[in-house]
Amino acid sequence: MWEAAKGAISYSVQALTDQGPTVTCNSTNTSCRLNGLQCSQLYNVTVMARNQVCDSVISETRHLMTEPCPPTNVQANMECEQLSATVSWQKSNLAVGYVAYFDNYNGHYSSCVASYTEYQCVVSGLMCGTLYSVWVKALGGQYNSSDSTVVSFTSGPCQTSSIEAIMDCEAHTATISWQPSVGTESYVTELTASSGHSTSCTTNYTHCELSSLKCGEEYNVSVKALGDTCNNTAQMAGYLTTEPCTPMNLSVHYNVSSAKMMWVAARGASSYSVQALTDQGLTVTCNSTNTSCFLHGLQCSQIYNVTVSAQNLACNNTETSQQYRLMTEPCPPTNVQANMACEQLSATVSWQQSDLAVGYVAYFNNQNGHFASCVGSETDTVCVVPALMCGTVYNVWVKALGYQYNSSHSAVVSLTSAPCLPREVEGEVDCSYDGAAVVSWNSTYGTANFSLTAVISGSLQTLCATQQNTCNVTGLSCGETYNLSLTASNTQCSLTAPMHSNLTTRPCPPQHVAVNLQCGSRTAVLSWEERSDVELYVASAIKASGGEVQQCNSTNSTCQFSSLDCGEMYNFTVTANNQGCSSKASSTVFIQTEPCQPVNTSAQGLCQSEEVQIFWHQARGVVNYLITATGSLGYVETYNTTQNNLLAALPCGQEYNVTVKGQGSECDSVPSSPAFFKSAPCIPHHVTTYVQCESNMGSVSWGPSDGAETYVAIATGLDGHTHKCLTNTTSCTWNDLHCGEEYTVLVRAKGDNCTSLPSNSTVIHMDPCVPQNLAPSVDCDMKVVSLSWDASNGTNLYLVSAEGGNKTIALTTNVTTAHFSEFSCGQNYSLTVTSHSQHCPGSSNTAALVQTWPCPPAGVSTMQDCLSGIVMATWQASNGSDYYTATMQTDTGISKICMSDTNECSVTGLTCGQNYSVSVTASNQQCNVTSRQSTTLQSVPCVPTNLSVLMDCENNTAVMSWSASDGAVKYSVTAIGSHSNVSCLSSDLSCSLGNLRCGSRYTAQVVAMDDNCSSIPSQAVMFNSAPCPPENVSAEVSCWSNNMNISWDAMREADHYLVSVIADSGGNRESCNTTDTACSISNVTCGNTFSVQVSSIRGSCRSRHSHTNNIMSAPCQPQGIRGTLDCVTNSAWISWDAAPGADSYSVSAVGGEGYTANCTTSSNTTCEVEDLACGILYNFSVIAQNSKCDSQPSAILDLQTAPCSLAGITAVPQCHNSSILVIWDLMEGSGGNTVYTATAEARDHTYLHCNNTGTSCYLHGARCDLQYTIIVSASSDQCSSMRSPQYRVSMEPCPPRNLVVNASCEDQSALVSWSPSPVAETYHVVATGVDGHVHSCNSTNSNCSLSGLHCDQQYTVSVTASHENCTSKASENSTLTTGPCQPDGLSVKFNCNNQSALLSWRPRDNAAYYYGCAQAENGDMLYCQSWTPTCNIQDLVCGTVYNFSVQASDGTCNSSFADPVQSGAAPCPPDTVEVQLMPMTLEAQVMRFSWTQAICNNTEYLLKLMGSLLGDSQAQFELYSYWTSATYFEIPLPCGSLYTATLESRNAAGISDPSVPLNGTTAPCPPSGLVYRGNSTFATVSWNASVFATKYTVYDISVTPNIQRCSTAGLSCSLTNSSHNNLVITASNAAGESEAQSLMNALTLGRRRRDVMEEMSDNGGLSAPLLEVNQVTSTEYFIQWPQVEAASYYSLLIRKQGSSSEPQELTVYGARIIVDDLSPNSAYCFTLSAQNSATSGPESEPVCVQTGQGLVQ
Repeated sequence: MWEAAKGAISYSVQALTDQGPTVTCNSTNTSCRLNGLQCSQLYNVTVMARNQVCDSVISETRHLMTEPCPPTNVQANMECEQLSATVSWQKSNLAVGYVAYFDNYNGHYSSCVASYTEYQCVVSGLMCGTLYSVWVKALGGQYNSSDSTVVSFTSGPCQTSSIEAIMDCEAHTATISWQPSVGTESYVTELTASSGHSTSCTTNYTHCELSSLKCGEEYNVSVKALGDTCNNTAQMAGYLTTEPCTPMNLSVHYNVSSAKMMWVAARGASSYSVQALTDQGLTVTCNSTNTSCFLHGLQCSQIYNVTVSAQNLACNNTETSQQYRLMTEPCPPTNVQANMACEQLSATVSWQQSDLAVGYVAYFNNQNGHFASCVGSETDTVCVVPALMCGTVYNVWVKALGYQYNSSHSAVVSLTSAPCLPREVEGEVDCSYDGAAVVSWNSTYGTANFSLTAVISGSLQTLCATQQNTCNVTGLSCGETYNLSLTASNTQCSLTAPMHSNLTTRPCPPQHVAVNLQCGSRTAVLSWEERSDVELYVASAIKASGGEVQQCNSTNSTCQFSSLDCGEMYNFTVTANNQGCSSKASSTVFIQTEPCQPVNTSAQGLCQSEEVQIFWHQARGVVNYLITATGSLGYVETYNTTQNNLLAALPCGQEYNVTVKGQGSECDSVPSSPAFFKSAPCIPHHVTTYVQCESNMGSVSWGPSDGAETYVAIATGLDGHTHKCLTNTTSCTWNDLHCGEEYTVLVRAKGDNCTSLPSNSTVIHMDPCVPQNLAPSVDCDMKVVSLSWDASNGTNLYLVSAEGGNKTIALTTNVTTAHFSEFSCGQNYSLTVTSHSQHCPGSSNTAALVQTWPCPPAGVSTMQDCLSGIVMATWQASNGSDYYTATMQTDTGISKICMSDTNECSVTGLTCGQNYSVSVTASNQQCNVTSRQSTTLQSVPCVPTNLSVLMDCENNTAVMSWSASDGAVKYSVTAIGSHSNVSCLSSDLSCSLGNLRCGSRYTAQVVAMDDNCSSIPSQAVMFNSAPCPPENVSAEVSCWSNNMNISWDAMREADHYLVSVIADSGGNRESCNTTDTACSISNVTCGNTFSVQVSSIRGSCRSRHSHTNNIMSAPCQPQGIRGTLDCVTNSAWISWDAAPGADSYSVSAVGGEGYTANCTTSSNTTCEVEDLACGILYNFSVIAQNSKCDSQPSAILDLQTAPCSLAGITAVPQCHNSSILVIWDLMEGSGGNTVYTATAEARDHTYLHCNNTGTSCYLHGARCDLQYTIIVSASSDQCSSMRSPQYRVSMEPCPPRNLVVNASCEDQSALVSWSPSPVAETYHVVATGVDGHVHSCNSTNSNCSLSGLHCDQQYTVSVTASHENCTSKASENSTLTTGPCQPDGLSVKFNCNNQSALLSWRPRDNAAYYYGCAQAENGDMLYCQSWTPTCNIQDLVCGTVYNFSVQASDGTCNSSFADPVQSGAAPCPPDTVEVQLMPMTLEAQVMRFSWTQAICNNTEYLLKLMGSLLGDSQAQFELYSYWTSATYFEIPLPCGSLYTATLESRNAAGISDPSVPLNGTTAPCPPSGLVYRGNSTFATVSWNASVFATKYTVYDISVTPNIQRCSTAGLSCSLTNSSHNNLVITASNAAGESEAQSLMNALTLGRRRRDVMEEMSDNGGLSAPLLEVNQVTSTEYFIQWPQVEAASYYSLLIRKQGSSSEPQELTVYGARIIVDDLSPNSAYCFTLSAQNSATSGPESEPVCVQTGQGLVQ
């Protein structure tokens, strides 16, 4: 409250503490209520007045102290014995004192007071068994706190009374009962025996039954009443006595039908009875008051169940021990038999089974030191002994093995083994005679008959029989190999030696000898019939005229003799050789060699004549001479003569070379060196126009003129001007011709200073001139484009075309303007004009460019930068646009624009949280076009305001809240701490921050978000999280005092700490409250494990518990120690009750004269203290141990050992004889009749005995693996003074058992392990492989590692154990199979279609399956698995090179990887190959091949063309493209070509296979042999067939476009009203049309081209005929020709095109023939040559035709 201030309208009150919390309130009066003030705070309170204009100055500060906070952490602890309680609490700030209140709600009320410095007080005189409520109030300077939290506790219960105990001997339980006590929640009954054993039970009733009592004990009985906080104990008067204990540790010493039973004395027992009973009812008994008893009359092969019963007077019933199973030795086996296996040199022993036998051992002895045995299991009645000695008599017997004792030997039987076999058989052949040999073998042990056999003519025959080791064999065939077998036999067995020997006799002479002369090489090849048994052939050759002998060696059926002299006769023979033996020589064969080469050839020709004179020298061995003249143009002529000169006539215009060859009876000689000469040139022919219809260029070409060196061509225009061309080629080109002109061209040939007559003429038509001055214009409104140009003289028609937008628009006109209305928006068009004349299409002018109106923008979109608020508008580029304007506008009229010449622009400064509409306008110089559709944009949300934080300390979370933001859909909160950051997302105006880092200070901000953007962060607010739990908590227990010290690291933000200690077994919970970093708790319970937890407190917040630490206290002191002496081993058995908290125990024995002994045990409560001295009093004590502490020693137990008056003894084990030799000295003063008894006790407490009046005796029945303690006594009482000190000795180790072999796949090693022997010092491991490889290792442990094993091998592994001088028998064998070997022979086949690779390799033995792998260069791996030696790897990456490998696996081990094979995933060839044929130009057709793209990166392609020209199989071509990444290639082929196209793909991984072939032909060549008959009114045109043509067309070219006058599949056509100067003919097929052939070049029948052999020689040579072919029917042709002078008949050759068969040859008498029976739809070529008796004329030019579909009707 305050006084009113002048001018104030309202007031603002603020209360502020030094720690920061602030409380405010507002009011229009002079008072205000401050809500939410915190307790224990000192507030500074100020008031400020306000009006509409200003705030006043803050008032003076008044101090306000609030009441103390209620005390916290109130706890009440009961002092049970004094019936008092201590109350404690946490201090409250600003408190001046405290009052604690106690109320039991039944009229008993109490309290206690404490000052402000104290935090506890004590209340005494409480009632037992009562529930109290306790609370504390803090007293302040002005105000008191409210009551603290109420806690409850119950005072200690009252004591119990009338305790009784009743024992139930049959049930072995005791029932305890008592009267109830007040305040008791439950009762604990505890029984404690004098031995220290205790047991207890807990119940809510007034009686309890205990069943875990120990036998033979007297127990003190107490009952503890358990309250909520305290306990109260009462004791029963007297004791509870239990029944006697059961006898334990039964042991036996057995010696053939007698057994001494022994046991440990049972507490409380007065006598014992022993009973041995079998399942069949056999019973043996004995009684004793001691701890041993003898059972006599036990039978073999029996199992006795032995029990010992103890009796005393406490209970009427007896306590019987557990059964001891005594198994006597098996009876000896009967019906022993032995049988021999001759082949295996092994024997099988059989017998009748013995009951209770666990195995059998059969023994073999040959009386000469060889000893063998075999073992059978308990179910076996046979066993096999391998590797017996051959030819030996063995004694055999069997022994049955028992579980503990073995039987005596069975009856002995005899066995004779198989005879011995020789190891080596050798044969020696007599090379001087056919079929003779000597066979021998090594001597063997023993007597045997030997038989030598072999397979002869399909049957087994005996070659000889003997008792010696050699044999002579005769009568064998030559050149044969015999497989010899040797058999040894005696009276019992007949065996064949496994090592056979092959014997090969002397080879036979070679048969079917023949010789073949290799013409042209001076070489002869001798051949004969080859035999497989021959190693080498030696052939000989000698001239019939004498000289040296030539020899040749061969391993097959031929031999070659080179460098033979020409023109000589040779004789040949051959012999066969094998294994050092040679056959007789073969029969002789003969041959005449080839003639010698003619020499000094010369030729001489005359310039005025076509004759030439040829000369040469005579050659040896020649029968006839063959003279060949070859011209440079392919003309060849051959002449025969027996003289050495020749006169011949040859054609003009060629360079000739002449050779002479000698002919013999079988071969021709090598041709002579050539002679050369040259003839005069011929007239040019086939002059044709090559290039025309150009503006200033024209070309002609002609056929080459034989012998021409240069040519002169003259072109004459219509106006008479000429153009001259001189060239050494067969074409001429002019570049200065006039457009619109027509030129006539003639050609002459020149050579050797001679000029030929002019050729036929040809015409060149020039192209019309190009139109000029193109002028385009655009009407934007009408969307029409116009074009005008200057007129071109002589032009008949204009073609106007427009190209743009991937399409072409064309129109024709005869005026100089054109208009287009089909143009698209935003396109650039190229406009051209082409002029056409009558003969030429004309050329296009330079293009004129025009642009149309822009297209409207599309695809408008926006992209906003949420941080800067910049908005970028984008759209698809609009064709024809120069610039764009983007407009952004809201519904309320807010607008922003931007302009750009690209497809984007940006706008800044948009209002936050608004929705905008965006549109784009495209503009150029003519039009503005706005987009048809608009898009929307949401601007960035506004920044959140009015942030606040509410901290939830208990859950360590904070709740953020704020005011709403325009445009926001959701909010993101981020709190940044010094060690961690947290965040949350919310669509409301608040959000909870979890997972806060303890002890951190956070700065929090809020961001508003919509679906696309976020605002900038809000202003920050700060807050603190809950404190952290203490770290590095450690606890230590003092082993002697059992005090626990706890410490931890200080936490900077903590005010104080709470510590809690809880025992795992339950009970009281200890705690402490401190501001330090350590705490101590005294005298914790022994044998317990405690959980320790520490928490931090900061203000009103408490941290989570620290990590729980578990710590053990020291174990409790052992109780109930007791012990007995074993006089044989001179050791003591000490036992005690289990101590809580103990992990192990240590027993110490301290005797007089400095003697000490000890033993330790980990879990048992019984321990044997060995090696005690004789006649010494020992003090025994037990210490319990755990990992932390040792307990206090137990109470002392005294035991006195018996004295030893006999001198020391010596004991020697008898290895493998189951006995021990004991030696001693006689006792002084004893007579010779004193009986000394040696007793041996084993570790399993079995006994051996022997006695003698001398100084030694044998202890029989000693077992392997046992250590025996031996004494010698002169009295039956082993504990008397007349005994020796003990002596320890160990028997040999037993064969190691439980053999386990674990193979290591990685390094071809194996770890062998077995059950350890208690007496073994070393072990020896042996592994023997099937391949004979032996490995071994030695070890002192129960395992050993074998290294360096061979792969893919099976090993037999065994172990022997050694101790001192004794070695055990070998263990049972174990089999080890090593891992498979590395595969080899790896090959890879790649399948490009599915990107897979097929791996194959050679299989490995013992491999169960295989793993294949492929590794790329980047390390990526692919795998496959297979059970066969092939495997398919999928999903290879095309274009990648892989390393392929494979490894084998047997299911356990994997081999190493095979040597890698590198291969690439090459691409497939293209699937689809297509060809596009271009028009024929210059008799060549450009072919555009295209194909599909291979699905593989970086792929290149190679196109390959193979085929033939004009259907001639001899004119082959093969063309390749270069490697290209394009999917097309253009390549020209000549007309009339047959082709096959294939494609290959490649990349870095390799080259693919060729694609599927594409077959086809090009367009045909122009028809040849044109013949024009008639005049302009009526005429007939004929021609020769063009290869692959299916149709011929005649055009009239005098008009444009050309007119088709005739179209036919035949070879002639009739025309009317046509001039041959205006006619052209073409040939066509599916591939296209040939170039046009002008009929101006048509020939008459009387005119033909001068060609090879055109002129006749002066000596009557024949010329080549000129054929005329006419079609009669579709498959019949009429052929005629002019008679050739001097011709007697003619030879007509008919060649079918595209066929590999030989041409058909017909002989014709006369000058005409009809050819029929031709195949339909086929192409044929005809050639004719004139013949007479003296010579043959040259072939005519071929005439080719195409047959039709069938007969013409």
